[in-house]
Amino acid sequence: MLAGVFIASAVAALIANLWLVMPWVQFKRAAMRVTALLGGAIIGLAGLAMLAVLGANTQVILVSAIVLGAADLLWLPFTRRWDTRGHVVWFTTTTFSVAYLAYVLIVTFQSGLGPLGLAGGLLLWLIEAAAFALSFAYLWEIVDVLARREWQRRVPDGSTERPPAYPFVSLHVPAHNEPPDMVIDTLRSLLAIDYPAYEIVMLDDNSDDPDLWRPVQQFCEQNGVKFHHLQDWPGYKSGALNFALDIIDPRTEVIGIVDADYIVDSDWLSKTAPLFAEDPKLAFVQTPQNYREWENVSYLRRLFYSYEYFFAASQLSRNEQDGAIFAGTMGLIRKQALVEVGGWDEWVITEDAELSLRLLRAGWSGQHVEKPYGHGVMPLTWEALKGQRFRWCFGGVQILRMHWRSLLPWDRSKENHLSQRQRWSYLTGALQWFGDPIGLTLIAFLLAGSVVYATGNGLVFRRVTGALLVAPAVLLLVSVLRAVVVLKRRTGASAKDALGAFGIWLSLAWVVTQACVRGLVQREGVFLRTPKTKDEPNLWDALKTNKAETVLALALAAGAGASLWRSGGTDVIGDTLAALLLFNAVALSLAPYNSRAAMLADLPPDLRRRRTTERLRDRIANIKPVPAVAAGGAFAGVAVAAVFLLLPATQEPNPGHTPGLLHQIRNKAAVPTEIKPTPSTPSIPPAAPAGPAATPSSGATTSPSAAPSAAPTGASTPSPTTAPTPSATAVPTPSSSAVALPTQSAAAGQ
Repeated sequence: MLAGVFIASAVAALIANLWLVMPWVQFKRAAMRVTALLGGAIIGLAGLAMLAVLGANTQVILVSAIVLGAADLLWLPFTRRWDTRGHVVWFTTTTFSVAYLAYVLIVTFQSGLGPLGLAGGLLLWLIEAAAFALSFAYLWEIVDVLARREWQRRVPDGSTERPPAYPFVSLHVPAHNEPPDMVIDTLRSLLAIDYPAYEIVMLDDNSDDPDLWRPVQQFCEQNGVKFHHLQDWPGYKSGALNFALDIIDPRTEVIGIVDADYIVDSDWLSKTAPLFAEDPKLAFVQTPQNYREWENVSYLRRLFYSYEYFFAASQLSRNEQDGAIFAGTMGLIRKQALVEVGGWDEWVITEDAELSLRLLRAGWSGQHVEKPYGHGVMPLTWEALKGQRFRWCFGGVQILRMHWRSLLPWDRSKENHLSQRQRWSYLTGALQWFGDPIGLTLIAFLLAGSVVYATGNGLVFRRVTGALLVAPAVLLLVSVLRAVVVLKRRTGASAKDALGAFGIWLSLAWVVTQACVRGLVQREGVFLRTPKTKDEPNLWDALKTNKAETVLALALAAGAGASLWRSGGTDVIGDTLAALLLFNAVALSLAPYNSRAAMLADLPPDLRRRRTTERLRDRIANIKPVPAVAAGGAFAGVAVAAVFLLLPATQEPNPGHTPGLLHQIRNKAAVPTEIKPTPSTPSIPPAAPAGPAATPSSGATTSPSAAPSAAPTGASTPSPTTAPTPSATAVPTPSSSAVALPTQSAAAGQ
């Protein structure tokens, strides 16, 4: 029965996801529930028709129909704001995910494994289940953006038809070791703002060289800008911003944050500051972080769109739940609310995102405005980008460690005013970062499986059939398509640039994994120091500064070669295993590729000067970065441990015969009961970014059921979201979501 549900839901989910990314005319609201049910029934019939073609008996088809119909009805109240496509995609992919996990769990128990093999199989299943759970967050975000019928809290540009009120605004510009000419350009743009009541406070935060901050001080004195050089001042950026609270104009009602590399539009405050006068419970307004001088450089275009996922998709979806993040620069915050919650926390390195959570928990509200009103400079070296992504991820894990109790659905403490939707937004946003560690762990199992397969031992944790490999793999490709479509529709990216953004989320998987692990065991931290390269770097510099990614990519490529050698191109399971390994080898090799591309990017003169001094703005972490040798050793250790778990399983006597999936759906068997000692390999599908976002989370490989991870993200899934899953980034599974990245990438803020 379960095999039938798995096949029917897989076919239905595939068709529904393809439908989602095609042009669509929405039905009127009155017809929504009827069309959603009818659409679900039609898609479900396609899955049932496949069962009939495969020869399933009436009872299997009937049970599969009941399960799909029940899921259709169950999810209808939760998907009422989506069009028919969104509802159908959600209920079919979640049904497929649950059916897959249930099926492979039973297969694991009935595969005739020894104690160690069973332990390994259960561990693999738990990792797959975690990947699927994270993928639901990415799926929700992407479907929300592509299929939402109405937006209740959407604010395109911040303007209003009401007569505007102009609260006094204090603009704070923190800087650390920034080129003085760039800071002065930022100050000039702020002085040109068309707004009747504001001041500018320049905060030089512990810059080492007087030649960097004295020209800025002189400019400020000549133009009526408040200037403060903070020497040996604690708390980094948060400490500087807390200092400013004591010296700003007493008329201040709203505080604005602007990074020292931004050129700000003159109408920024006139369009956004009046929103605070309209809503007395509004604590912050966040406009997108945007960038300049990227259009003519292919590497910067890829990077730009990997960032865009978070604000164009993740933040847009979160805002509907009043769960938007205050991302720092180009954001405004009500002074009263900031003071009430205790100011900026100096223990967390993503102070902006942490502050927005405390504000929402205290009962305030936030607002995302879609139009960008300023343009800054992206990290100009790959190593600087890795340092930034490390900081965002590390800070996200810090926030989760400190506030996880507030995000649980059952927390009813008096000081916690978070709605269930807000808790979902912040909890899933923080958890999406873990898509990359999960993906890399699954890669280690995948590599171990190639070792066992190449040595002729055959069985790896569970006996699989073609459908268990092919269905998730196809849905993985669909999830990549979803991520590309979101970027194209929401940002105007070309297909090539959208795929490039996806590749950036994938190639940041290792640095996100480091940040996640360190964030769990280390309370405090700042930046990773980026290595210094020569004025004329070469390919060796790119490989040397990405040692861990290079070593892992080579190991996976070797595993793919060994699997192909063993299969001789005639074993579909061995060939599939090789393809999954090769996919992830390419993903990790994109790190030195992008590093080299950043080195060779032809930048304008001002950006070239900034690139040569970029390392000055990175601060030393409290503990040394994990060396590449140790990083590769940890990965190899997991793979070796997996081999030791796998080999005893392959040596178990396995009498009997394993019924195939078709046999099961025809004869109502839930899972195989007898096992034959024929060679086979694990069902371990690939995991991708994050993020936004995921990413969205950034990612490598997950199980056949789990796909990209943080993703942009928020890649990131994409971060987005980092990503992108906005991101960064954790990555969605083939069966459930798309990319996060940026998701998490931008999720932590700048």
